[in-house]
Amino acid sequence: MLQSLSIKNVAVISELNIEFGQGFNVLLGETGAGKSIIFDALNFVLGAKADKTLIRFGEKEMRVDAVFTNLSDYAKALLEELGFEGDEIGLSRVFNSEGRSTMRVNGIPVVQSVLKEIGSILVDSYSQHESVELLKSKNHIAMLDKFGGDEASNLKEEVKDRYHKLNEVLKRIDKLGGDDFERERKKSLLAYQVTEIEDSQLRLGEEEELSEKLRFFSSAEKIFEAVSLCESLLSEGTSSCLENLQQSVSSLSGLNGFDKIDECRERLESARYEIEDIFETLSDIKSSTEYDEREFERIDMRHDLIKALTRKYGGSIEETLRYLEKAREELNELEDSEEIIAKLEKERDLLKTELIKSCQKLSDYRHKIADEIKMNVMQELSQLGMKSSRFDIKFDSLENPTANGIDNVEFVFSANKGQEVKSLSKTASGGELSRFMLAFKNIFASIGGAQTLIFDEIDSGISGETGNIVGVKLNNITKNVQVICITHLPQVASFGDDFYFVSKIEDANSTSTQIKHLEGDEIVYNLARMVIGDDVSQTALKQAEEMRLKAGKSIK
Repeated sequence: MLQSLSIKNVAVISELNIEFGQGFNVLLGETGAGKSIIFDALNFVLGAKADKTLIRFGEKEMRVDAVFTNLSDYAKALLEELGFEGDEIGLSRVFNSEGRSTMRVNGIPVVQSVLKEIGSILVDSYSQHESVELLKSKNHIAMLDKFGGDEASNLKEEVKDRYHKLNEVLKRIDKLGGDDFERERKKSLLAYQVTEIEDSQLRLGEEEELSEKLRFFSSAEKIFEAVSLCESLLSEGTSSCLENLQQSVSSLSGLNGFDKIDECRERLESARYEIEDIFETLSDIKSSTEYDEREFERIDMRHDLIKALTRKYGGSIEETLRYLEKAREELNELEDSEEIIAKLEKERDLLKTELIKSCQKLSDYRHKIADEIKMNVMQELSQLGMKSSRFDIKFDSLENPTANGIDNVEFVFSANKGQEVKSLSKTASGGELSRFMLAFKNIFASIGGAQTLIFDEIDSGISGETGNIVGVKLNNITKNVQVICITHLPQVASFGDDFYFVSKIEDANSTSTQIKHLEGDEIVYNLARMVIGDDVSQTALKQAEEMRLKAGKSIK
């Protein structure tokens, strides 16, 4: 329920703070006092389109805050899907003269689409088409099914179960190649891929080895020249570097007992061994760097083949070999699949038949429920003074069954005799639409939906006994939901639980709207004013008291 609404700088409202009751809330006041602006402000914080003309003259921004408490299980479940938990939710929205809007839910910034979705969960506002969930045809089939109770729920579950079973079988058939043509095509492709990878005889690490060899071949000439020069320098002259080192070691060998000379001899001997080893290694490198054009081409072609295969089958030799194993398994399954597919196709045909039967049972039950809803709605509309109106539930059959059956459902309505029934979203707004919504909510009040209902212009074009019936029905729905209603009819207002009087105050420079919560004698007095006007008599007060007592409400 809407617990509180705080409005600042919206049209003629400078600042208002309203605490609402959980039952039937009635807004009273003269035309132009600002009652509808309160609803405009509420729709604004619920995500409706913002309008700069609503910002109070002379102010830079407007702000509206709303707090909802005692959330139903239905509302909490939907809000949890959007990431908001708890028994209370606070909405806040600021809009400035530059057209920028800031929106928060429980202090968390949100975009307008999220705010609007949350608003539709919390409130049905029958003064604005776009905020009424009942007007959206996508919701109609779910409402009809809810009205159908456990039987509709069980039939839907049966359809859903068979639909998912059929889908599983279709997936298995598809995995095994689908029809004969598709299966042969897939077998041919897999056989080609298996042969292509097997014939390549890939080996883990081979690509890196070939890359290294190609790099070496591309530098073979430079390597040969550098090694040859180094070899020449180590062996040039009348005697090689190694021979000179050997003679130096020998010349020092006869001088024992001198530490420094012994150390130099040992170092010269180590240098000789090291250079000798380097010389041999360079000779091996030189002998292995002979450029073989055929070997280079062979390695280059092999490297290109591996790159092409890995591009096709996974990006690396490891992934390509993994794909090979998977392709072998799938090919084996396809080659042995005829018998399996024959069984699956029989199962598919049986499930299709069962699914269609289940969908038809659900559709038949929906038509039965639709007839019951139509009868109840028309009875309600007749009681509300709309005997010429028509309501129907339009069914269209879908081409293929879905998890929700074969029906597309839409509620259609005409308020006046001779007018074509239309989608609710295309029906003119006003008192007639509000009374239709009231009739509908009386039937559907106990099956879930928004906990707060807003009615504007609900008494348009009615009076007398019809007004009394509207009051009775509004009072009935407050057993399940909160109602906030603007009315000019005392017959409707007499059923209220909480009353708010909206008025304008003017000074030399501005006009502002104020609101007062009425109690006891104030309620009776204002009901009397609605009956007779400003000149309230004792007779009018007595009549107002009788109306309250007849409505089952206290006069104190």
